[in-house]
Amino acid sequence: MAVEIFMPKMSDHMEAGEVIGWLAQEGDGVSKGQVIMEVMTDKAVAELESPASGILKGIRAGVEAGAQVPTGEIMAYIAQPDEAVPTLPSLGHGGAPKVELDTPPPSSAGPVPVEPGGVRAAPAVRRLAKELGIDLAQIRGTGPEGQIGMEDVHAFAEAQRRVAPAAVEEEGEWLDLTPIQRLTGQRMVESAQQVPQFTLTVGADMTNALWLREALADRVAARTGDRLSITALLVKVVAEALRRYPRANASFEAGRIRLHRSVNVGVAVGTDRGPVVPVIRGANQRSVVEIAVELSTLQEKAHRMCLGPEDLSDGTFTISNLGMYGIDRFQALVNPPQGAILAVGRIVKTPMGMPDDTVALRPMMALTLSVDHRCMDGVQGARFLAELRACLERPYFALF
Repeated sequence: MAVEIFMPKMSDHMEAGEVIGWLAQEGDGVSKGQVIMEVMTDKAVAELESPASGILKGIRAGVEAGAQVPTGEIMAYIAQPDEAVPTLPSLGHGGAPKVELDTPPPSSAGPVPVEPGGVRAAPAVRRLAKELGIDLAQIRGTGPEGQIGMEDVHAFAEAQRRVAPAAVEEEGEWLDLTPIQRLTGQRMVESAQQVPQFTLTVGADMTNALWLREALADRVAARTGDRLSITALLVKVVAEALRRYPRANASFEAGRIRLHRSVNVGVAVGTDRGPVVPVIRGANQRSVVEIAVELSTLQEKAHRMCLGPEDLSDGTFTISNLGMYGIDRFQALVNPPQGAILAVGRIVKTPMGMPDDTVALRPMMALTLSVDHRCMDGVQGARFLAELRACLERPYFALF
């Protein structure tokens, strides 16, 4: 019996996924677990695996690069070589509701609009050409009946760059946003415009945290082959602070505050294609060594862009650490619907007044908390940040 391939719901708030591209073609033999498609979710690019072994059949018309597919919609089938599969209605017609986009995707469903002069191109292709300053009439389409596709526009633009390098040098180079960069930009615009947020900053004395890092160095190196990172230690400390102060482990959804039972800490990771935020689930119930091992695995998967839905969903709090890049302190935008995000700077030896009125150099680190005011007010945010600093300055619980 044919097995359906459908758009999975990869997070609580995902309503549709954007097709990045098929990695297998109609009629190809595939194995169960083989990656057959890349999909952009509401969080990052994810790889969709084949649910069974067999032949990829019945790919739905319109399910192509740039198409938005509602969650739960069937996109194709995995069947046996001699097995027939149903013919699915074109995406956006009949069985599937059409999803409106800021940038309409190309679609093979229905006739392609024809401009005066006989130019055939989908709306998304016309918009791309307009953004690149290209006259579609100059392009020879390689699609059916001379239809111009995205690849034709990009090829023409590249040819122009090679022919006129001086113009490129004068005007600068144009770079297309990756799907992750576009998604991140959209979410940050949403955060800046729709989330009433404020920031609070404290300095934490890292003396004991650095001692703990050295104490656990051998155990972590034996499991990961690397030193215990400050980020891994932060995940453990933040998880403990969230356990002690659950109001910070919240999100703002449908006009209400949701207090989460699970402590799932997301860690922002920079990649060549843009930032992603893999999630360490149940961080408050894990040892710092276990966290270090999982964080190392997630970071490696992030750089290879092979994170799955389970790696990216259900985060309840986010950490963004730029200290390793020499940044002293910064402010991060809240990642909605989460109620808060922690921005972490580098450790700097700083003169500090001691209880005995002497002055000593202490390794200090700036912690900047950005808070959705609907989840926590200023006093509540300050209390959580004080709790976090206390946990970081006395992190001995992480030994057990």
